[in-house]
Amino acid sequence: MSALVGILFALTWAALAFMAWVAYNLLRQNGRTLLRMDALETEVERLSAGGEPSTARPFGDRTLAGSRIKRDGLPAGTMAPSFTLPRLDGGELSLGDYKGRRVLLVFSDPDCAPCNLLAPKLEQLAKTTPGIDVVMVSRGDEDRNRRKVAEFGLSFPVVLQDQWKLSREYAKFGTPIAYLIDEGGRIATDVAVGMDAILALNNR
Repeated sequence: MSALVGILFALTWAALAFMAWVAYNLLRQNGRTLLRMDALETEVERLSAGGEPSTARPFGDRTLAGSRIKRDGLPAGTMAPSFTLPRLDGGELSLGDYKGRRVLLVFSDPDCAPCNLLAPKLEQLAKTTPGIDVVMVSRGDEDRNRRKVAEFGLSFPVVLQDQWKLSREYAKFGTPIAYLIDEGGRIATDVAVGMDAILALNNR
């Protein structure tokens, strides 16, 4: 009888130890998942605010910054990736529509404060520089973008990309950034980051 009690006692402790091990591993895995989600959300917020991607590489280099996506911009001389995107005022716009003309392609976001400071200056540039066509690639909610266009009286085309898809093609995330595209559809200069650098493209 005592042997049976001993066996039952040992089995009970073994079962408890196994359940504790399972619970520990579940909690550890859940913690890792939450940390990864938090890191990802932080990185997305940084990009949405116009900041540069983080260089931190936790969790086996699984952050956005640690991905293999090219994110330092396309070099001058590269053929500008073609696109066709919906215009905010209706219809579609293609980069091919500007063949033979210089295009200042500006990536923006309605919730980006530096982008909003840049917007009226871009409008002035578009009106006073006939040799350059300004095209803004924005993202996010259509209504917020329409309010921005109305607030700053933007007359140049504003198109909407899906999330960061076109930004990925142009190998640069964050806003505001811009490329000057020449008459042959090639990127004329390296990517310009920030208001001053973007406006300086007018002199290239």
